[in-house]
Amino acid sequence: MPTITPSFLFDLESNMRVITAREYERLTQKLWWNRVCRLGPPSGAKRERVSWLLDTARIQKTNKGGNVEFEDIVAQTTEVEHENAAGGLKIKKEQFEDVDGNGIDYASHWSRQMGAYAAYWPQKVLAKQILANGPTYDTLSFFHGAHPVNPFQPNAGTFANVFTGAPVPATGYPGALPIHSPTVTVDEAVANIAKAIAYVSSIKMPNGEDPRFLRLAEIIVPPALVARAQQITNAKYIAQLAATGGTGGGGADVEAVIRNFGLGQPIEAPELGSAFGGSDTTYYLAMEEITSNELGAFSYIMREPFSVLYYGPSTDAQLARIREYQWLTEGRNSIMNGHPYLLFKVQAT
Repeated sequence: MPTITPSFLFDLESNMRVITAREYERLTQKLWWNRVCRLGPPSGAKRERVSWLLDTARIQKTNKGGNVEFEDIVAQTTEVEHENAAGGLKIKKEQFEDVDGNGIDYASHWSRQMGAYAAYWPQKVLAKQILANGPTYDTLSFFHGAHPVNPFQPNAGTFANVFTGAPVPATGYPGALPIHSPTVTVDEAVANIAKAIAYVSSIKMPNGEDPRFLRLAEIIVPPALVARAQQITNAKYIAQLAATGGTGGGGADVEAVIRNFGLGQPIEAPELGSAFGGSDTTYYLAMEEITSNELGAFSYIMREPFSVLYYGPSTDAQLARIREYQWLTEGRNSIMNGHPYLLFKVQAT
């Protein structure tokens, strides 16, 4: 059962070429999953277990009494089981061995497709994970309106990583923040993103005292929002609405504002649009911590990388009887929800 190596595939050439559309090869040039998801090292076990150590350390004044407050290191744990993913190809012996059977062309093309699909696979499962909104380590759904800052200290407060509904001025919660046209203008869309950033900046560390120092890294949008997102991220000068009772809003130079947001080009994620079960008006804001973070918003773990294996009459008696060759692509991997404060879902309503 030899592994089909790149050199072996290179030799699978025929005098007759099959014209093919390499859709997946083009698709892999636009991968975005690694901008949101961390590639975690496998432990070698059937299940991956991750412990989240809470950053509760703090220094306090002891005043004249000299009393020192001692704190415990606390953690929450989550785990996920690796799952197999596979695909296969069957070609009859005659089709593979005859000069005009095109079997060699089909096999080499299938292998190229599988190589590209293996590269795309993490993005496919990540998009499904985002839309599924399953629980993270604090037992709440990933996108939730009341994640605990410190689950062991309820008085430390909560934070939301989904913006929807009405704002709550008392807590700074901005509510829904639409950016799509024609519901809001470009300057309103910029203002809404600024509100999201302001709220994220207010999220505290588990010690309940210090800011978490989150910075906006990416804006991820479905295809329907790409044009508006590009208007926002590339804006230099935008028209403004008139103030209440005013006669004209004029314009404003917003280049420095956009630059300070830290936004580059928007990430287009077709998998999060309505055609695939998402929404055409919902977008996502990916954050990064000033300090490094191992877990990320999501973690993709390759327990066994995808590989292509060959089976034929020379290696399998049953295949010899049915005169058939087979190729199998198989891998074992998992994806798990990580830190909810690193990805925010922003809805229009």
